[in-house]
Amino acid sequence: MKIIKCLGICLLAVLASVGFGSCSSDDEYSSRLRELILKDMTFETSEEEGPLSRTTSFRNEDLTNYRATPDASWCHVSIDVSKSQMTVSVDENNSYGERVSVVTMTDVKAPEISRTFKVTQKQNNVIMVSPNNFEVKTDGGEFSFEFEYNVNDYEIECDEDWVAVQTNRTRALSKKTIYFSVKENVSGSPRRAVITISSESTYDPIYVTIYQEYVKKEFFNLLKDYFEVDELGGNVSINAQTNKTMFDIWKPADSWAQLGELESFTELNAITQHVNVAPFTDKVASRTTSMYIDEYQVTITQYRNLYIKESGISMLRQETSQLSIYRSDDFDVKWSSSDESVAKVDANGLVTGVGAGTAMITVTSSNGRYEDIIPVTIEKPEDLRDYLNVEWQPYFDGNEVESLACTLNNDSKYNIQLTKCEIYSDLKMLSYSDYNDKSGALKAGDSKKATFDNLKGKGSKFGFTVVWYYLFNGEKFTYRCEYMP
Repeated sequence: MKIIKCLGICLLAVLASVGFGSCSSDDEYSSRLRELILKDMTFETSEEEGPLSRTTSFRNEDLTNYRATPDASWCHVSIDVSKSQMTVSVDENNSYGERVSVVTMTDVKAPEISRTFKVTQKQNNVIMVSPNNFEVKTDGGEFSFEFEYNVNDYEIECDEDWVAVQTNRTRALSKKTIYFSVKENVSGSPRRAVITISSESTYDPIYVTIYQEYVKKEFFNLLKDYFEVDELGGNVSINAQTNKTMFDIWKPADSWAQLGELESFTELNAITQHVNVAPFTDKVASRTTSMYIDEYQVTITQYRNLYIKESGISMLRQETSQLSIYRSDDFDVKWSSSDESVAKVDANGLVTGVGAGTAMITVTSSNGRYEDIIPVTIEKPEDLRDYLNVEWQPYFDGNEVESLACTLNNDSKYNIQLTKCEIYSDLKMLSYSDYNDKSGALKAGDSKKATFDNLKGKGSKFGFTVVWYYLFNGEKFTYRCEYMP
């Protein structure tokens, strides 16, 4: 009985030991999820660019209680407990943007413990163009096409320099407008250019083809539409570039400019129309005319650089006259006379009459290029009788004249010199008065009075005759006047 009791006690002790041991194992469970090495993963877009699954081995780790849950449907995670491995796979990325899924690992026996890692899949690189063919007119112009892309290493090139492309860059998939300009086609035939858009991130380049027609276009380009000529006149050459065989030319509006020869240079697509400009002698600073060639107006202006403002002058011997000039610049001039026995001119253009006749007065620029000539006529002085008149003042003794005063009025614009005044009756000189340089000076607009006394009994039925003697411009003249009582 003692033995049985002893075995019973031992069995209970063993059972108790087993029971206690089991309870102690559950209470001491410790998750190793925190110790796992989890790394973020990056995948390519498709299998053509790289594998779309990746397996991670956790040596001697019990993964029985672990669960892995991605937050995106394109990402898949499986755990092989028998091999202590976790496999992550992704679907092919058909979108044009990079995508990211967060994978959460939890321990079902310790749900308060979790770990995460990221699964990233690269974008699907693409370049798309619409449209990719253009037909362009001869004149060229500005054009554009839609350009979608999500790569930053693209290059845009054109195989012809008559197409210029403007580009912008971005990273994400964007729609941009690409502008390009096409020059006018003057090559003489249709032509073709190709814009190539390429990137190392995509497989095949994109081509945009430009076809430009050629239609022969008539043109007429005037190289210059304004011309200046000096008073000497000469030839004006109007040059134009044109491929026209027919065009209109209108003659200048003024006769001093006449159409000359028309030269044509077919191989150069050029013409030259000559215009002959006559010398300019009018006493004005300039004159202008216009003409038309094709649709262009051409203006020709002719300038005078030097001229005498007076057209010609007449003067008497010993008189002076100051000539005035116009000059385009303050250059020096020289004066000269063709006959100094008729007229002289000094360095300032002051002309002095010397003798009767006509002389040509010339002014010349210091460089000898420009000159003007006018005639100066020195006239022989004429009697001023039309500008002289007298007033009488008689004094009577009874019916006879005792004294007679005669006042001479000089209504001319000239000064004269009186030399003598005589009084006659019946052709007999009764008395006279002499004048010297001072007493006989009679200026323009002035008067001089001569008084004759003791005339009683000397008059006749014809009255008295008074004769004035005077000098005008070196010549001798007389002025006769009659008085009837």
